[in-house]
Amino acid sequence: MSAFNEQTRIATEWLADFSSALQFANAEAFAAMFLPDGWFRDVLTFTWDNRTLEGKDKIVAYLSKRLSPAEVSQVKLCEDCYFRPMYISGPEQDVETGFTFETPIAHGKGYARLVRNEHGEWKALLASMMLVDIKGHEELPGRENFEDIAANRSWGEMEAERKGLIESDPHVIIIGSGQTGLQVAARFKQMNIPTLVLERNTRVGDNWRHRYDSLALHTVREHHQLLYQPHPSTWPIFTPRDKVASMLESYAVNQDLVVWTSSAIVGRPVYNSETRTWDVAIDHAGAQVRLHPAHIVLATGTSGDPYIPKLEDKGRFTGTSIHATQYKAPQPFSGQDVVVVGAGNTAIDICQDLATCGAKSVTMVQRSSTCVVSRDSVARHMLHTWSPKVPVEVGDFKFASLPLGYMKKTAIQRQQQSWDQEKELHDKLEKGGMKVHLGPEGQGPNLLVFERGGGYWLDKGAADLIASGKIKIKQGCEPKAFTKRGILLADGSALPADAVIFATGYISIRESNKKFLERN
Repeated sequence: MSAFNEQTRIATEWLADFSSALQFANAEAFAAMFLPDGWFRDVLTFTWDNRTLEGKDKIVAYLSKRLSPAEVSQVKLCEDCYFRPMYISGPEQDVETGFTFETPIAHGKGYARLVRNEHGEWKALLASMMLVDIKGHEELPGRENFEDIAANRSWGEMEAERKGLIESDPHVIIIGSGQTGLQVAARFKQMNIPTLVLERNTRVGDNWRHRYDSLALHTVREHHQLLYQPHPSTWPIFTPRDKVASMLESYAVNQDLVVWTSSAIVGRPVYNSETRTWDVAIDHAGAQVRLHPAHIVLATGTSGDPYIPKLEDKGRFTGTSIHATQYKAPQPFSGQDVVVVGAGNTAIDICQDLATCGAKSVTMVQRSSTCVVSRDSVARHMLHTWSPKVPVEVGDFKFASLPLGYMKKTAIQRQQQSWDQEKELHDKLEKGGMKVHLGPEGQGPNLLVFERGGGYWLDKGAADLIASGKIKIKQGCEPKAFTKRGILLADGSALPADAVIFATGYISIRESNKKFLERN
């Protein structure tokens, strides 16, 4: 039997029993399709929420009263070539497969990773089920042919009319024209949902243009492509700041999105439970506008306002003191002693900038320990999920299918392998006085993104500067106070500084958004 037929047979037989358990609403039979410590991830299928369950007992408890109301049916193997049953590398040649399903209200898609148990039976180590389209509100496959619908009207006339209708009465307002806000708007447009995007900056992409000049994404290009608009083959592997900004601005144009720049909501929106709409006052480039959308989407990022530790005697300091958000380029600090407080991605980018562009001295204050791995090793890992020449939505779906708890356990179990892989890098950092880890529990930077939104950096050459002493490390001390010409640390030592840059992160965006929507 060919390898293709064998893996298809394995997936087909497993899915038949999986489907039977769903059809007869048998939670015990459903859980029996998993390893004892298997994971099930549900995204909106059985509740209007995202849930992850580890182990048969939790799966049974979760689904015992939810299988029957969900009425899942039509469970079939995916026909999409990217989700057909396939062997994946591993000691036991595990099988991964995609599948589709239906509920009375939606179309769904699932993914499973099957392994042999001790009896030679194929069971799910991981399985997920997600709703992908609400019936009656499916995403449209593409745009109409302009020539077929023009009726002696120009494209410009038709677009002006469409945009005018949206601007006067949007069903949805999205706050923020970053990557998430624009892609949600593009998806809504394909679902015929009238959507208006508000952006407080002058241009789409300015949230990137206002950051430091040397900034580049640390994720590979295959990972951060945009919905409906993949990168050209000539796109750089790690996208620089200005290309990110231009990418977002051109995306809004190419996807025909309705975006109001220089615009922000004034005061707090008020929800009317009778009309089921919001009363929203907007400052649109100086003009006051009132709209009544049914929904507001907050696409305001993961970071709130800049966080700066409160040091004593700030008034004594004669130098420059700024947050990293105010840092643009190294040239103003040429010939100066600079202290950078913080040891995450932004902190090391700034230190590397300064050390290679003329600062007299650069000292990083590392208050605790930092997870550091090489950018290249992360890139290699990412390319297993977001592969070249494969649509980005394939990698997105497969990644979204993985429970974060499973990823964390796996990373912790494999941490010695990661230590070995990063040994040369860590030796350089420790030579310069840094304290490194792979996460508080050994979970690595990928999980720290979700758990903390920071506490790590991906190295792209700074370790050599630290080992050589071009970037100095002050480890294990909190800044306590300013002096006339520097800062005083908690251990009583002082660092001379003409400039102090606080790369100390941000408050939670949840706090900012909570204030935005709180009632008086």
